[in-house]
Amino acid sequence: PLNQPRELSLALGELLSQSVGGSSGILLSIFFTAAATSMTNEKPWSSQAIAKGIDGVMHYGGAKLGDRTMLDAMIPAMEAWGNGLGAATKAAEAGVENTKNIEKTDAGRSSYVPGDKLRGRADPGAYAIALVLKACLSLD
Repeated sequence: PLNQPRELSLALGELLSQSVGGSSGILLSIFFTAAATSMTNEKPWSSQAIAKGIDGVMHYGGAKLGDRTMLDAMIPAMEAWGNGLGAATKAAEAGVENTKNIEKTDAGRSSYVPGDKLRGRADPGAYAIALVLKACLSLD
């Protein structure tokens, strides 16, 4: 349902839960499903809808900003969302860069990896979020 953003978000949530493996698929499914609950056709991708999606990811995933997860790109992007997709994309990319300096976490896959193996490497989940935003920006 491309002309109905709320229904599209719900459909994406369902598709991701069924076809993307690992925790990322489920967490992205939660994000899109939760975000849809705050959407309207007039203002589908508001910072309120994105915040609702992020809250769902944090609640069910147990991670927070600084835990080297997709949230390290999502949260800065949400905070910059009011300044447009370009600003949100740049904020997400900066969040990805910040993950290269995080060596100790309490949640996410990085919590199982020794810090010296993380040093200088971006979190793949955060990187994926930044890539999606960059792709959306190229369509804008």
